Amino acid sequence: MFDLFKKTVLMGLGAMTITKEKAEDIVDELIKKGELTKDNRSKAVHDLLEKAEEQEKAILEKISDEVNKSIEKLGIPTKQDFERLEKKIDELKKK
Repeated sequence: MFDLFKKTVLMGLGAMTITKEKAEDIVDELIKKGELTKDNRSKAVHDLLEKAEEQEKAILEKISDEVNKSIEKLGIPTKQDFERLEKKIDELKKK
């Protein structure tokens, strides 16, 4: 269930992710409006893509934190919980 939720969220983020072509369109529009010079086009595209990537990482971190908080709040066992139980079972079997 968590994987389905994660995939759904990531698909939504994918729709928000800026592509190089979209960044170039935005920068070209700024050049047309006179808010940016052609000399700065390449750097502006790079900066825009970099900023979008930083924002995407920040969003993913926040989502992950909130999901983990929700899992903990609901008392849902985590993968680590199951691994710890498996280890204890293996130890008990050896006795």
